[in-house]
Amino acid sequence: MEFLAMKLELRGITKRFGALVANDNINITVEAGQILSLLGENGAGKSTLMNVLYGLYQADEGQILLDDKVQNFKGPGDAMAAGIGMVHQHFMLIPVFTVAENVVLGNEPTKKFGLLDLEAARKKVRELSDRFGFDVDPDAVIEDLPVGVQQRVEIIKSLIRDAKVLVLDEPTAVLTPQETDELMQIMRDLAKSGTSIIFITHKLREVQAVSDKITVIRQGKVVGEAKPTDSASELATMMVGREVDLKVDKAAAKLGDVMTLRVEDIHVEDDRKQLAV
Repeated sequence: MEFLAMKLELRGITKRFGALVANDNINITVEAGQILSLLGENGAGKSTLMNVLYGLYQADEGQILLDDKVQNFKGPGDAMAAGIGMVHQHFMLIPVFTVAENVVLGNEPTKKFGLLDLEAARKKVRELSDRFGFDVDPDAVIEDLPVGVQQRVEIIKSLIRDAKVLVLDEPTAVLTPQETDELMQIMRDLAKSGTSIIFITHKLREVQAVSDKITVIRQGKVVGEAKPTDSASELATMMVGREVDLKVDKAAAKLGDVMTLRVEDIHVEDDRKQLAV
């Protein structure tokens, strides 16, 4: 499977919900094979902006350009067809389906007489898994997989649809530290292959570890660009709009008097009832 690089540009994107301006004249450029971190507090407008890019919302103003060509996405289907993939914070997988069944759902390969070619689906999953070190079994059932592996399945879903720009919405929120490190390595490998990545997050350490470029959003507006070499304190200040002290000074803990706890007459009337004391 060949991956062709693609440049993404958002020009003057504005999205309103009644009187609320969620995105206010936002301009962002992501070069081919670049990891752009979209950094901001919860509620800053990051996910709204990406939902506009993915066709879930329609912008009130502004343009989306891919390789300098203006796009007009009426829905996620148009965005996917143009090469945009998105992995949402809450996965969109069918728990009782296998990996292969999930990744081709809605885009099923067929063989003679229109029959489902599940082996072709398995082959695609294996190819991508081997290429990027995903370590995903195409025949595994989703509900039996750890969260980190389920997230890789979501990424495979986008790549099988030939995504050249991949949006990851708060992807580390559900991961362990080890899974987070593995995801960041996957992001680097994808970028090397030419995939452009937009990493939505509010976690400073991760931004510093994986970004090529950082765009900071506050209250629906782009307030500046930053570099991964900038200090966590500088990034936090841009993110919240005031100086932030990331050092927490705590007094040494002092032991108090020893106390005695005594519980008497414990009994259980029924397994379905709470413990009675």
